[in-house]
Amino acid sequence: MKFVYYSICLLFISSIAIGQEINVDETLANVKREVEKQNYDKALTLMDPLRAKFPNDEDIQTYTGRIYSWKKDYKTAIKVLSPLADRNNPNPEALQALINVYFWTEDYEKCISYCDKYLAIDPKSVDVLKTKATCLEKLNRDEEALDLIQKSAYIDNSTQAFRGIRTLIGRKAKNAVSASYLNVSTSEPGQSPFHYGYVEYSHKFSKSAIVGRANIGNISGDTQMLFETDFYQTFSNKSYLYANAGVSTGETIFPVAKGGLEYYFAPQKKFDFSLGARFMHFDSDDITLLTGQVVYNAGIYSFGYRPYYDISNELFSHVLSVQRVNEEKERIIRLELQYGNVPYLYLYNSFTQPLKAYRAGIQYQHRFGDSFFVRPIFLYEREEYIPGEYRNRFNVQLIVTKRF
Repeated sequence: MKFVYYSICLLFISSIAIGQEINVDETLANVKREVEKQNYDKALTLMDPLRAKFPNDEDIQTYTGRIYSWKKDYKTAIKVLSPLADRNNPNPEALQALINVYFWTEDYEKCISYCDKYLAIDPKSVDVLKTKATCLEKLNRDEEALDLIQKSAYIDNSTQAFRGIRTLIGRKAKNAVSASYLNVSTSEPGQSPFHYGYVEYSHKFSKSAIVGRANIGNISGDTQMLFETDFYQTFSNKSYLYANAGVSTGETIFPVAKGGLEYYFAPQKKFDFSLGARFMHFDSDDITLLTGQVVYNAGIYSFGYRPYYDISNELFSHVLSVQRVNEEKERIIRLELQYGNVPYLYLYNSFTQPLKAYRAGIQYQHRFGDSFFVRPIFLYEREEYIPGEYRNRFNVQLIVTKRF
């Protein structure tokens, strides 16, 4: 009788144990769903029984470490992953997870050391090579980063995967030289074209930059020059101040003297603002322009509005722009629409009668190699050249830049 009783009890206990047996696949599927919903605490709670039952399962331990890293509990993630990554035969998945942890915590030296461990196992891992090159760039070890990128070209006969890093390194160049030519022609009725050009040199410091520029203009056989400088000062809140000053050798093509200030700031993530003024002294008139801008940034696109107001002559112009930027390739396409009475850049002369002009322009920047840029610009104007009479004006400009 006792035998029968104990047998029934044993069967009952066994049935309960079987009912409590962990279904690993189902549990991991539930964990994955919670991770996708970013319910990391719930996911870790589901992982606890698996870790307890399979303490030596490296896949479970590694996945747990990843969840802690996604939760941004980096200290616990390192504690879970380090035993698997620091041994003589490291677990590749744990190494990858630790590489991410140290990269996200901006501990780039540690990240590089674990990248090296992983590359000893898989020297052709583009993702890890890219992470290491990025860390080197962040530490300003740019030559090492470029050397690594060049050595990695054998993997797929290109360095395309590293293009973004090369761009970041290229932007650190301290110097640049530019040259430009602008041709202004008219039709119906037409006149002799105007010619403008400049050469400039710019140098970047740690928190500022300075530009020196020599301009030349030729109208109807008269040639004059304008010498000017730009200065940029950045601040800790990512705002910056722009200042400009210049003097010319004549009185008609360019202002006799000019100056300007504009403050650029971004109080909100998606919006940029600026407020500024321009002053130009001509032989027969002094012109003060008030200006500013508001720009809405939507990913690779930005939408801007900039007004110009001539105080003394009470002239107003409005500029709407749409710009598309490829940050990696440093490629820019920009469209502009303008309307108003303010002459285009006050470049041509001090003629300030309230004549209307409608303008539409496009410009494109293309980078060749790592440091050579070409920017063609075209602006069409339908301008009122005398009251009630309109003509076509074509502004064609080319700017080439080399940074080093």
